[in-house]
This record gives sequence, structure tokens and C-alpha cells, in this order.
Amino acid sequence: VDANAGTFDEEKAESLIVEVEEACDATNTPYIFQVVGVTPDLMIKGLDFVADRTDAPLIVDSADLEARLAGLSHASEQFGSRTMYNAINMMIEEPEIDALSESQIEGVVILGFNMQDPSVKARIEMLEDGGGFVDKGLLEIAKECGFEKILYDPGVQPFGQGAGSSFRLLYAVKSLYGLPTGVGAHNVPSSWAYLKKRDPEIRRICDISANAIGIVMGANSLFIGPIESAKYAAPVVAMADILTADSINDFGIEHAEKHPYLLA
Repeated sequence: VDANAGTFDEEKAESLIVEVEEACDATNTPYIFQVVGVTPDLMIKGLDFVADRTDAPLIVDSADLEARLAGLSHASEQFGSRTMYNAINMMIEEPEIDALSESQIEGVVILGFNMQDPSVKARIEMLEDGGGFVDKGLLEIAKECGFEKILYDPGVQPFGQGAGSSFRLLYAVKSLYGLPTGVGAHNVPSSWAYLKKRDPEIRRICDISANAIGIVMGANSLFIGPIESAKYAAPVVAMADILTADSINDFGIEHAEKHPYLLA
């Protein structure tokens, strides 16, 4: 990506989209394309590029508020029925809330990262009453914006500094509120000082295998990191899905029509 020129390698991007679709279709693993734009212009270009090349759902994401809102507005007008917004979090303010309320997109991510207190209790409080950061609970804000499709992402704290609570929150939030949950499990090994001194291949294996931990701990969705990881993550996630589904086989719970369990 060349942010100054407002361009990206379209040929490489298209080949990676195809790679994701092939890897996920082969393992019966659903997928969403998270489009991250560093500028408003690149945000819109990226969304259009991906939307024209796949029927999969999209996530609007950027560290820059202006870029996020540009993506929100554009997606709302062009393909709102398959778009999610990342994210409602502890830093949200009225302009962003207003834009979400006026949008026509289908879903939103609630990010539960708490920079002051990584405990389960503190992050549940953020959902319920804002935890002292905002005037309302993040869940209430999402519902007042009109969203019924809400994905909870606890946010992953650094390894050894509350990372475990992020995974505990996956089933805690599902149990308390009935929300589907997702997690960027790959962020755990990337923050482990021990791994930074190890061979790059060891680091990559830990990065990919962390996704299996997310599934076993109750995640419905995974933020796998760089798109290049998809071809490795898909079979790992499928394996974890199959084992998890098999572990509750005697409960009489039906699996999704398209599920890795069918490959067992």
C-alpha cells in the first residue's frame, strides 16, 4: 500500500482474495474480509475493490476515525447489507455514534479492550455501564444505534498482562448476553517476548495455532491477522471446529449446514 499515492497492489490483492476463498471453501470455513484503510480515499477504494471481487461479508476498519467514517458512509450506500463496522469501543464519541445511527449497515463489532483494567469484571462493566469511559454501556450504545447483529471482541491484552481474561470473556459474554464472540488470537504470540528470540518459523507456527485456542475457548469468529495467514489458518480452525463439534455430539445440537464437521 502506498498511502501517499492512494494506491495498492491490485494484482496481489486479488490473488489473496482468491486464496482466502479457496482455502476456506475447501474446509467449509465461513469468512469475512476485513478492509483496513489508512486514509479515507484508500478505505473507499479498498471496499469497492473487495466488494467487486467477492460476495463475502465485509468489515470496515481503520485506526483513523475519518477513514472509518468515510468507509461507513460509502458501505452504507453501496453494500450495507453485508457490512460490519469495527468498532464501538471505550473511546467512542458522539460524532461516531451519530454516524452509526444514521447508517444502513447490518452489523457492528463491540471492542472490549480496556487499557486500564484487563479484568473480566472491568470489561463486563464497560458493556453494561461504560466502565467510567463513556456514559452508557457499549452494548446499549450498539442497540440504540439500531444494531441487532453485534459481534463482541474482547480485545487481546499483551501476553502475561491479562491475555487469559480475553479468552475467558468469550464464553462469559456469550452466557450473559447471548452475543456471538470473536477474538484476534494471533495477537497473543506476537506479544510474547520469549517468541521474539526464536526462529521465525516457530513464531509463525504459534501465530497460526493460536486460532485453535480461540475456537476451543468459545469464539464464533477469529481475526486471523494478515490475509496471507488465511491458507494456514483455515485448516487449523477447521480441525478445532471438528473436534469441538464432536465433543458435544451427544447433546443433539445441530451443526450449521456448511461446517468443517462434514469433512470428518
